[in-house]
Amino acid sequence: MKILSLIYGFIVFVRNKLYDWNILKSKKVDGVEVICIGNIVVGGSGKTPAVQYFCKKYLAEGKKVGILSRGYKGKRENDLLLVRDESGILASALESGDEAFLHSLSLPVPVVVCSNRYEGAKYLKEKCGVEVVIMDDGFQHRKLLKDKNIVLIDATNPFGGDNYLPKGRLRESVNELKRADEIIITKSNYVNPENIEKIKSRIKKYGKKIFVATFEGDYFYDNLERKYSLNEIKDKKVLIFSSIANPNVFYNTIEKLKPASIKQVTFDDHHAYTESEIENLSKEAKKYDYLLTTEKDIVKVNREIPNLLVLKMKFNII
Repeated sequence: MKILSLIYGFIVFVRNKLYDWNILKSKKVDGVEVICIGNIVVGGSGKTPAVQYFCKKYLAEGKKVGILSRGYKGKRENDLLLVRDESGILASALESGDEAFLHSLSLPVPVVVCSNRYEGAKYLKEKCGVEVVIMDDGFQHRKLLKDKNIVLIDATNPFGGDNYLPKGRLRESVNELKRADEIIITKSNYVNPENIEKIKSRIKKYGKKIFVATFEGDYFYDNLERKYSLNEIKDKKVLIFSSIANPNVFYNTIEKLKPASIKQVTFDDHHAYTESEIENLSKEAKKYDYLLTTEKDIVKVNREIPNLLVLKMKFNII
């Protein structure tokens, strides 16, 4: 595993140098501002709520905003897919991938998925008339020239074990934070202040603006989009399930709400649920007061389940 990690790291190092030396070139989409929300590790840093936070920020400034995603694990016929326009949602979660579909449900803005982010940004500019493209992930995607790189660091696992994939979770060297414009330490409310200071101490040498953000529960909602307060599950028996990169954060969030008991079922990140898995969860949930899941997961559950609640999370820079 260590050898594979070293090979991976060497390939990424060479590729970055080719871009740094302008041998490989980044392309700019004229007339649109591209803001990338990325990270240096695989998953779990809170990109989805951060993307929505910045999208709302620019909408509040009167800008026309679009969201660009690579559509990870989406099963679409063509690479470029318009998931949503101003008239509504045009694709399924299966086609777009869970993250892009969740953006489409949450925000009334154009959403495009495309592995070629330059073509995706160009489409949002020319066909959707957006002024600002919020790029969900893509700090490592250097073919598209970004106007701002905002890098998220998960306070609960900031540097991926300091090993490249597959041994650790690093996508590239921590030193590549030199390419960032801003750094946000996320999930600060899940660690001690001392941990935050250690992270700041390690990254301050890059001379970037450093912000700290919280990631916490906001409310629950059901399949009819009725809202429930976080106190709804206090002293209740709950079964929770998820297929996210860091399920411990979901568990800890629920635990803080003081249910009587918690049973957790986890799947691989971005897992596509089968009918039998949903059926088994539905049967198991009858033993509990509530079945709980995340917003990323609910978009992949194509049936109504009694007593199922979805946790809405909120991202705030403090």
